[in-house]
Amino acid sequence: MATYNERLFDGKSFRSKLHYARYEWVNAWINKWKLEPYSMLELGCYDGKTIDFLSNKPTIYAGYDANWEGGLDIAKTKWKDQTAYSFHTCEKPNDFSNDHLLYDIGVCLETLEHIPAVDLEAYIKLLSIKTTKYCLISVPNEKGPVLFFKHIIKSLTQSKGQTESYTIKELLYGSIGRVDKVERIDCGHKGFDYDALEKILAKYFIVLKKESIPYSAIPHALGFNIGFVLKKK
Repeated sequence: MATYNERLFDGKSFRSKLHYARYEWVNAWINKWKLEPYSMLELGCYDGKTIDFLSNKPTIYAGYDANWEGGLDIAKTKWKDQTAYSFHTCEKPNDFSNDHLLYDIGVCLETLEHIPAVDLEAYIKLLSIKTTKYCLISVPNEKGPVLFFKHIIKSLTQSKGQTESYTIKELLYGSIGRVDKVERIDCGHKGFDYDALEKILAKYFIVLKKESIPYSAIPHALGFNIGFVLKKK
């Protein structure tokens, strides 16, 4: 069975380029802010791949992840000589608050859609507490025309069971943005609504910008992913 990195980051497919785009998006924003030195906290870090894409790397970095498919193990080996970088297992909100350190930048890429609904706001609140300047969050677009085309492509290219199951009604409703008519699969992409997420984010951060990734000029409804640029309240 292909590993997480092999599935998403083979470096050749259009899908791979879309997944790499979120890291390039983070790098672009950090370069705009010209923070030096700075510290970074990342929720859902997997193997610390974000660090590889930063032209201006943090002096202090803390990554938290559930260690699905051994991502943290890869990160700890890869960055073992960088003593200012640490990686922590995180499976519930309490695991994310096991220190009282604060960080200039918070990052969370393609992770919040996988967090159980009962824990989602708690994670966002903790992220806001532990971040002192800015936060960058990206999530998948799982509604509108993008949902329709993503589902069709996945159905044609992936084996049964690798993609989430939609009824015809759910697919049609989701494709016109009626995510309330789609059964939400906890810890999955199905039924995830980035607009609903924005309302929670706005309770704890100032939302500076919401943009499509990788093409910020196109409307949100046509973006493959949605990026939130947030500032500490």
